[in-house]
Amino acid sequence: MTSRTPCPTTPFGVTLRSLRRAARLTLEELSVASGVSVRALGDMERGRSRGPQRRTVDALAAALRLNAEQRERLQRLADAGRERGGAQRDGAPPSPYLLRTVPDFTGREQELAELEALATGSRTRAVVLFGPGGQGKTTLAAEAVRRLAGAFPDGCVCVQLHGMSDSPVPAAEALVLLLTALGHPPDRIPVDPVAREAVYRATLATRRALVVLDDAADETLTRPLLPDAEGSLVLVTSRRPLAGLEGVRRIRLGGLSGGESARLLERILGAPRTDGQSAAITRLTELCGHLPLALRIVGNRLSSRPSWTPARLVGQLADEERRLSGLVAGDLAVRSALALSYGQLTDSHRLLLRRLPLLPGHDTGPDLAAVLTDADPLTTEDSLDLLVDRGLLEETAAGRYALHDLVRLFARERLEAEEPGTAAGADVGEVQLRMADWLLRSASAAGRLFEAPGAPQPWPGEPDAFTPGSTEEAEEWLTAERANWAGALPVLFAADRHEEILHTARTLYWFSDRWNQWPEWRTLFSHGARSAAALGDRTAEAEQLNCLAWAHSVGAYEYDHAEELARQALKLATETGDPGQQAWSWSYISGACMSRRQPEAAAEAATRAARLFESIDDTAGRAVAQRVLGKALRESGRAEEALSLHRALLDLHAGDVPGLNELVQVLLRHEIANDLLALNRWPEAIATYRTVTTPLARAHLDRLHAQTLTGLATALKNSGELTEAHTHFTRAHELFLAVGDLAAATETRTAIEHLDR
Repeated sequence: MTSRTPCPTTPFGVTLRSLRRAARLTLEELSVASGVSVRALGDMERGRSRGPQRRTVDALAAALRLNAEQRERLQRLADAGRERGGAQRDGAPPSPYLLRTVPDFTGREQELAELEALATGSRTRAVVLFGPGGQGKTTLAAEAVRRLAGAFPDGCVCVQLHGMSDSPVPAAEALVLLLTALGHPPDRIPVDPVAREAVYRATLATRRALVVLDDAADETLTRPLLPDAEGSLVLVTSRRPLAGLEGVRRIRLGGLSGGESARLLERILGAPRTDGQSAAITRLTELCGHLPLALRIVGNRLSSRPSWTPARLVGQLADEERRLSGLVAGDLAVRSALALSYGQLTDSHRLLLRRLPLLPGHDTGPDLAAVLTDADPLTTEDSLDLLVDRGLLEETAAGRYALHDLVRLFARERLEAEEPGTAAGADVGEVQLRMADWLLRSASAAGRLFEAPGAPQPWPGEPDAFTPGSTEEAEEWLTAERANWAGALPVLFAADRHEEILHTARTLYWFSDRWNQWPEWRTLFSHGARSAAALGDRTAEAEQLNCLAWAHSVGAYEYDHAEELARQALKLATETGDPGQQAWSWSYISGACMSRRQPEAAAEAATRAARLFESIDDTAGRAVAQRVLGKALRESGRAEEALSLHRALLDLHAGDVPGLNELVQVLLRHEIANDLLALNRWPEAIATYRTVTTPLARAHLDRLHAQTLTGLATALKNSGELTEAHTHFTRAHELFLAVGDLAAATETRTAIEHLDR
């Protein structure tokens, strides 16, 4: 009597048996329902028939009453069985269901190093690789299996859980696939799910295997597939962090770096296609947002079109309206990947996501995001966190949320598609106006804390404006939301809300001195001047033009334009008989002349300003003008006169209330130190410069701080303190570069080179 060697089972066979048992059908009953013979069914379940034809699978799926997703999975297993073909060799380990690796894998070295450390020296039993769709989680898992296979002598297996589909693989079904792949006898796999889970864990406890669970949906479907003993390692990929799982290590995947993105494209395309194309390659990586899926699509598109240059594709993708449609190659599409995540959101979460592109700035806090949907901030914060978990938002800092560029384009598409006719119509326009109104009311509420007591309240509106309880809280909000409140100005201007814009510009005037480098001041005061002109308020227009002159001078070093704006303000202020604004115009003209090294013209303008300030008893303004007058005297070779003037002004303002006068005192001490430096009185200059480096100067006046450090370094150099001088020159150079003062940065660089000789 000859014995017949049993055929090893197949994933199709085990799955079919599991589905039949779940439907409570015998082989005979399934045969009657499907028209497939009992013998054929037995051969399938035992692995003798490795991949039945599609019509057979369709008949079985109908008899088992499978849904579309289950039917598709069963068909995929049948297709895979036919492709493998042939019987498995007796005694061989079970065939692993491995992920496909790519030959041009690039980057992720830090993540791979962490996985290697966990695989070889850690007691961690499970790792969750999570992140937005298109970040290459599955590709990284495949590369990890390739590199780590040697550390797992009992094999590496993978199960596709289809978590992003409408019908994720149930845990009980996944356990059948895993046990089969791990070599467990199919006829000894328990029907009861709890018993099946126990067998799976016992199997892993006696092995050292690497198990990959690709595309996990949630904790409930994943938890039964995790080991509870050391030895084997389970690697899970998911768009969610699966925060409910206990005892797992989580690794979040973000975009590739700029260098990694470029290298990936270069490896896909090859040197002949990328040589001399570095600028276009860099631009393509930016248009792809460094998203691996988008980069892969771009590389594949160019590979399939040998005549295309990277620059040609740049031209196509530069158009935001066409970008997502251009990021398609065969069955790869960024839009489809994002749509999977979007489709699993609730209606309220979809509404929030598709309205986030209406924000003017890059990121947002919960209070502002809540205005978009008219929800409360606490609920909105929970929704934002959920969108982060789903990989559709990034938390750029604690409490700050931002859309990836490609997600922003997708969300904008959904806004236009799902709120039909509103993208340029009333509904979305009303949302934008409500948002802009809230932003400027909140900015005004924050800005008034830096004014004198009794400053006017913002105008009323719904929802209630953000109202800070302290200057620290106000400054934090104004800083975090500055791109948003500045971006709200054009919206209110288009709605003819000129009174509100003017109110905002005036309430933020005193605060602007704290962060004088912000480009947002040019936006604010430009809209303030235009709104004043629209209202026919020439006095307010002169005031706003002067503020704009200041912003172009101290924030952009555009001294010619600053003087032009100040002279426009002077003309209006003269016509309306406003001596205060005339004084400020002359003051800004004098500052522009000094910056262009025209001390005589600066002295004349500063003298005019000082007289006008004196006529209206504005001591702070007079001090500002006379400070410039002193600078002009020093630059004209009259440093002793400048020193006497600046010291007299400092004595006048000593002991004044904090605020602008505190700043005036800092500025005057700086000028006194400069006067002493010009007089070659090195020890006195050093001592005075050290009094200028106050927290106020360091926190808000980087350019002043850099100038102070330059003067201090110069005095130290002349006193023979070369090491300390070098340190201060170096720091000043860094600050000048940071604020964009390239001329001063060049001078400090030259000074450093002289010391290094």
